[in-house]
Amino acid sequence: MDTGTYRGRMTALKGLLEALVLVVISFAVAAVIAGLWIAFGDGAFVTRFGICLVAVGALVAITGGASLSRMGSADAFAWLGQGPERASDDDGGRVLTGVGIFLFVSVPLVIAGGLLATA
Repeated sequence: MDTGTYRGRMTALKGLLEALVLVVISFAVAAVIAGLWIAFGDGAFVTRFGICLVAVGALVAITGGASLSRMGSADAFAWLGQGPERASDDDGGRVLTGVGIFLFVSVPLVIAGGLLATA
């Protein structure tokens, strides 16, 4: 087997595993928020859980890439006369890009939340 093909497959598997972990964490966060919503209010858990999934999916879509963290340093870089911060190879072990997070995490969360909210 070619080592390039093997590395490509391993990178794809790592990306899918990262997406799965993010989806599971997002489901847990949405379930906790929906549980608190039910505890302090009223309504059906499934509907509230669906609404929370849509909200968490939208939040992950917005914050999935590193663009928000780079916006925080944009003023400092501009004050120093430097251009905007660029992406580095040291992403802290992340495999998925912002587009991958949107496609493999945010879209499934919003679809599942939409289906549960209308149930």
